[in-house]
Amino acid sequence: MTSLSSPPGQPVVRLSSPPEIVRAIPQFLGFHPTASVVVLGLAGPELRLRMTLRIDLPEPGLERPAAEEVALRLAAEHVSACVVVLFTAPPADVSPAADPPADESPADVSPAADSPADEAGGPPPEEPEPVVGEGRAGMRGASAAFAVQAALGDAGLDVRELLRTEDGRWWSYTCERSCCPPDGLPLGSGPTTLLEVLRVAAGRPVFSDRSAMVGSVERKPGEPTDALEAELRARTEQMAGEARAAQAARDLAAIQGRLTRDAARPAGRTDDEDRYDDRTVAMVAVALQNVSVRDASFAWTGGPLADAATALWRELVRRVPPPYAAAPATLLAVSAYREGDGVLADTYLRRALRDDPEYRMADLVLTSLENGFHPTEVESALGLSRPPVHGPHGQGPKSGTVPKSRAGTDARRRASGTDAR
Repeated sequence: MTSLSSPPGQPVVRLSSPPEIVRAIPQFLGFHPTASVVVLGLAGPELRLRMTLRIDLPEPGLERPAAEEVALRLAAEHVSACVVVLFTAPPADVSPAADPPADESPADVSPAADSPADEAGGPPPEEPEPVVGEGRAGMRGASAAFAVQAALGDAGLDVRELLRTEDGRWWSYTCERSCCPPDGLPLGSGPTTLLEVLRVAAGRPVFSDRSAMVGSVERKPGEPTDALEAELRARTEQMAGEARAAQAARDLAAIQGRLTRDAARPAGRTDDEDRYDDRTVAMVAVALQNVSVRDASFAWTGGPLADAATALWRELVRRVPPPYAAAPATLLAVSAYREGDGVLADTYLRRALRDDPEYRMADLVLTSLENGFHPTEVESALGLSRPPVHGPHGQGPKSGTVPKSRAGTDARRRASGTDAR
């Protein structure tokens, strides 16, 4: 059975069975996937997890092009082996209890197969196209599974497992021994894993699905308030006519001072909204419209002030009107990217582009993410700078150590990881 372990320099998490691998995938992605193909890319002699990639389950007839795109992305990451897991669901008008045994159901069961006309003795549905592949070719999702397996094989990648999961059970598309019965096996709940502990410790929840993750970065109901919009107008008018270089120096010093105070707050304090009054939010939102301030602020996506900066950028994204959220959303994307969370980075970048479709920085970072660039390559390519020296000690914020990245389509590089789309 395939065994996956953590990247070097990180706590070792070994996944040695299909149930462990399937249960771990939401921890890698940050949400519970549905109707998806997820591929874990492995590299090195110990088959360490390098990349987690998710795509929507392809529509019938589009399996091969989707599979070739998956293979192209993984080959570019120099992985040597893969585990493929399909997350499927019963057709809308078929209850899980009525789902036929996996080796007897037609490939990618269509609701028409259980239509009233069929039950009443009407003409039988057309026979499905035969699925080319080995093992249980009649299982739901088999055409996509075997297309991905073939494309990965053509790219020289070894597919160690080809699995399907649905309604708390798992199946193997290729194993027909008694250990993999045709009606599947329960996933079980399993004990709390180190992966779960690490996510909780980092304050990174696992969302119920991708739409819940997207919802978490949207503007709060009732925002922006009239009071906040008034502060934004006042701040903009106050800065009119002032030299942009002078504005940038003053605003960077003010933001750094704020982040330093926030970083010094006792652990466990959760009264973020009390911290960020309308005047503070307006000051930072307007300041980030200055490209010099925004570019310098990328340094706070790492280092000792990163957590405080993340909290501040999140507050802006959830409260300010367009186009003010584009800059903090892009900062949050780079922060997530540097931590290897490409799924969240992708989500923030798309949020930025919804706020301002012409926001070039978000578009550039998204393109880099989708092409699997390492975070340090992104920083270098975009010319991201650190804030100028401020304060009595002559110290600006430091980037800190940049971890190896992960990138994605719902791709996510682990340790390299990413969810790109």
